[in-house]
Amino acid sequence: MITDDIRNIEKYREIPKEICEFIKNMPADCGRHEINSEDYVNIEIYETKSPEKGIFESHKKYIDIQIILSGTERIDFTDMAGLTVDIPYNDEKDIIFYKRENLTAGRVILKEGQFAVFYPHEAHMPQLTAEGQSVTVKKAVVKIKV
Repeated sequence: MITDDIRNIEKYREIPKEICEFIKNMPADCGRHEINSEDYVNIEIYETKSPEKGIFESHKKYIDIQIILSGTERIDFTDMAGLTVDIPYNDEKDIIFYKRENLTAGRVILKEGQFAVFYPHEAHMPQLTAEGQSVTVKKAVVKIKV
């Protein structure tokens, strides 16, 4: 996992230049936006939820770059090897959900203008309340095909 300020995104060589350029000029409206024939971004607005309501997820086909456009969000993360599958892999949606288990997970608090990169081997639990109460978050999730 990588976390940083969006101003530094071009410093990461594993993020293609085309993606960095798209992020600089990202559309403001919610929904799915195609970057090229394989990569895209989903822009969404939602209320954060308590960690007790969160669910770990991971992907096989895409790397996630989760960018906070407004608000503050906590994202927990862990190696998926320590998790038990709850809802098997959905190839169409490229997602696996895991059972809630007592485990030690890392966490990151992202504020406006910050991002986190999650690779396919990293399970993550997004959209969590960062400071004890729910807030409205606008987030872009860039999906880069691996």
